[in-house]
Amino acid sequence: MKIPKSFSVPHTPDNSGACDTFKRDASRVLRRVAGDLSLRQRDYAIRGRRQQRHRAEVVSLHTDSLYLQIEHSVARSTALMSFRTCNGRHDCSGGRDNAVSLDSIDSPEGYARLLGSLRVIAGRRS
Repeated sequence: MKIPKSFSVPHTPDNSGACDTFKRDASRVLRRVAGDLSLRQRDYAIRGRRQQRHRAEVVSLHTDSLYLQIEHSVARSTALMSFRTCNGRHDCSGGRDNAVSLDSIDSPEGYARLLGSLRVIAGRRS
């Protein structure tokens, strides 16, 4: 998977164009992951929000058992991807976070390993 450039530039919350670009790119990445997990459109939701306290943009893929998010904050120079288990779509806390290195999913083998982990959590076999 090719990592979008908007994930590696420093986050500036005052630049609305950069924030919109990050949200669009993150949504595309999450839709691709959902497609590669063979999720139907009604099986997941992609949500975007801004965390005022941390000055971060967060875009997440939420299913009944999986919560995958991409976050870009002022405190980090690059975006952060993490996943965790959850109990229903209204559970935003769920299990503990599992950080994903963006460098590792840039290779086909790393992306395949990530999908394997996500399939176990999402209850998908194929």
